[in-house]
Amino acid sequence: MKKNMVAGDDPRLPFISLSGSDERQMLDTIGAKSIEELFSQVPGSIREQAEKAFGRPHPFSAPLTEQEVIGEIERLAGKNGRAARLTSFAGAGAYRHFVPSALGYVLGRSEFVTSYTPYQPEIAQGTLQSVFEFQSYIAMLTGMDIANASMYDGASACAESVLMAMRITGKRRVLVSLALHPHYREVIATYTQGMDAAIAAIPYDQKTGATSAAAVEASVDDDTACVVVGYPNFFGVIEPLDIIFGKVAGKKALPVAVVTEAMSTGMLTPPGRLGAAITAMECQSFGVPLSFGGPYIGVIAARKEFMRQIPGRLVGETVDRDGRRAYTLTLSTREQHIRREKATSNICSNEGLLAITVAVYLSLMGRSGLMATAGKNHELCAYLHSELGRVEGVQFPFSGPFFNEFVVRIRGLDAVFERLLKSGYLPGVKLEEYGGYLKDCLLINTTELHSRKIIDGFVKRLKA
Repeated sequence: MKKNMVAGDDPRLPFISLSGSDERQMLDTIGAKSIEELFSQVPGSIREQAEKAFGRPHPFSAPLTEQEVIGEIERLAGKNGRAARLTSFAGAGAYRHFVPSALGYVLGRSEFVTSYTPYQPEIAQGTLQSVFEFQSYIAMLTGMDIANASMYDGASACAESVLMAMRITGKRRVLVSLALHPHYREVIATYTQGMDAAIAAIPYDQKTGATSAAAVEASVDDDTACVVVGYPNFFGVIEPLDIIFGKVAGKKALPVAVVTEAMSTGMLTPPGRLGAAITAMECQSFGVPLSFGGPYIGVIAARKEFMRQIPGRLVGETVDRDGRRAYTLTLSTREQHIRREKATSNICSNEGLLAITVAVYLSLMGRSGLMATAGKNHELCAYLHSELGRVEGVQFPFSGPFFNEFVVRIRGLDAVFERLLKSGYLPGVKLEEYGGYLKDCLLINTTELHSRKIIDGFVKRLKA
């Protein structure tokens, strides 16, 4: 096989299926007339067992999607013993989504894997264009004018957005919703240490789980730099940003939206259309595996007038001396590039490969694919919510709308949690472990990887 390959080919090619002519050529080479003849050497007793187990000669007789094939293989592997992984319903800012095999193939190409910071545009046009495409995708998804690259993760992007708002407004008072992810709030506190910043907490409505718009209106003043709200928030509730940010209108404070689940952008109205001046987002859901906590990829998107205050890197489109389209780093605001007192960023490591990961994922999904996947996430989550509502001892503390995550209160949660773990389910995230939010409450997440069959099995076990 290798001697027939050309430069750049990968023998794995896991995402390319065989055509009919490919199959015919392989059978001719082997000397078999058909697939059935190829497997004729398998003892009849084994073939009968397979037909009995699957209801057909083999499990892949009918066309299946890549996700379905992988799921079937994992199911079969689970029969080997206790090595099968837990079925996880945990989210809370890190989400397991399906990653197309094509993504790994594209990213495995040497021109992407070995690329680094593109300081010399004359030899880095490919990398620069890839990052430019990433920025363009993010700007479209968030409804903002511009987006940057090379933020480390969503939490640091959120904190950098706060610093950015403080520079723009010249103010030091920051209003942060208590419904924002607690890790993000901790990073904000760390970043603003020693800056004479005043971080004030905004409560959430105990019934809906959404940030209190009345509290925002009562708290924001002319000394406020920004108001920071999750979208969806830590409880999975979709914040009414237009109402909340409407309370900031007329003030000097900047509305900052924070997206921890990027998949929601395929379904929800972009924060830029709801009044956000700055949007910070974690893009891990777009093709980046969980990887035990990182590396992830954050991003900041903002209105055009704030272009010179945005940290990280900006790739711009221009023309070369021959009038051809070209790309280059522009408006560099790093300490290494301009006077330290004028710098707005000290980010040194390049997140280029992860930015390319997101860009490739979104190009593979397309507009319709992203919308369909986001819709599937919400549909499955709504189904789980409905089924859990029929389980005795389960309550929903919040009534606000959700995307693919919500909070449940379960009587005797600790005991139930341990029993579910032993049964092969990680049922979610205990909110008490995040600063003592709500006792006996669990944050539960579903994605497109949770089929109705999986959800039914989980609910059945919970009832038991």
